[in-house]
Amino acid sequence: MADIQKQLLDFHDEIKLGKYEESATLREKRDIITKKVENGLVKYFEDRGETVPTIDFFDQGSYAVDTGIVPKDADYDIDEGVIIGLNKEGYESDPTCFKKVVRDIMKSHTKKDPKIKNPCVTITYTKDDEPQYHVDLPIYLKSSEDDNLYLSWGKEFSVSENKNWQISDPKGLNNHIRQAFSGDDKKQFKRVIRYLKKWKDVKFESETSEGTPPSVALTIIASAKFNPIKEINIVTGKEEHNDLKAMKELVDELKKLFEYKFCINEMEYLYVIEYELPVENKGNVFSKMTNKKMNSFYEKVVNLQVALQYAIDETDPHKACKELAKILGDKLPIPDAVEDRYKTVGASSAPASNFA
Repeated sequence: MADIQKQLLDFHDEIKLGKYEESATLREKRDIITKKVENGLVKYFEDRGETVPTIDFFDQGSYAVDTGIVPKDADYDIDEGVIIGLNKEGYESDPTCFKKVVRDIMKSHTKKDPKIKNPCVTITYTKDDEPQYHVDLPIYLKSSEDDNLYLSWGKEFSVSENKNWQISDPKGLNNHIRQAFSGDDKKQFKRVIRYLKKWKDVKFESETSEGTPPSVALTIIASAKFNPIKEINIVTGKEEHNDLKAMKELVDELKKLFEYKFCINEMEYLYVIEYELPVENKGNVFSKMTNKKMNSFYEKVVNLQVALQYAIDETDPHKACKELAKILGDKLPIPDAVEDRYKTVGASSAPASNFA
């Protein structure tokens, strides 16, 4: 087996979302937006002569659990949950009402108007008319009947049956992922998640969002199925993590989750996948994917599995990395081929000429 741990670590450094550059900018945008939303909501309730409820914000998504990667389209994002201390029972007639309030508060904040999506309100910063950063604001209310949070789901002009309050536990999901592993094992866990997210960027580049497995789904599966792998380095005699084998084992587990079954709508056998959220509302994290798209996802997983096994079996780091670059992208360093290294060594060890 070729030792390509250094190349994978260098690759990870290239794709990891930087804490002191990109993330600092995202935090700045987040803080400006949350302050404006908070002030706007206070004014909204005061203007209506209503008691101002509590308004709380919290990080969620890959930013919150520190598994973000540099996006392929340079559109950096952060998810910031907004909890309004009101009970949903008073707003059943229009579960998107506070989305519209937040959208109106943020109008004219950026050149591009805020957009109401099914799970959130999106604020997009642009440069030369191209998206550069965006902040997603999911809106949550409480309930008079239990202690759960409820997500405002639906678009402004969706039919009533597509608008609802969905039971949700975003903080619980954050904690579930954060508590997976510790120390250097946790670092390997996060690296492997980032490798898979980069693979997704490369291999699902032409897919619409409905045809792409959610990144959070890969992270949730990893939190349950990932197995840290360490081996003794025969050169140093020290125990070191092996990211290649750890990634391969996780992909093996991912493949096992698919079921080959006859799908009525398509009238054919396809590979499909379901995986439950580990917290409320226990929904299927792949619910937005069609059966055909899940079958395509399966085929890509099989190809990834084959490429990883090739890299494990290959003794030449050049060949191993060259194959992996096809699925992980061109930021993966490829060391010189063995014959090229010999040429370099031969040239540098040749005797110097005595003639000028």
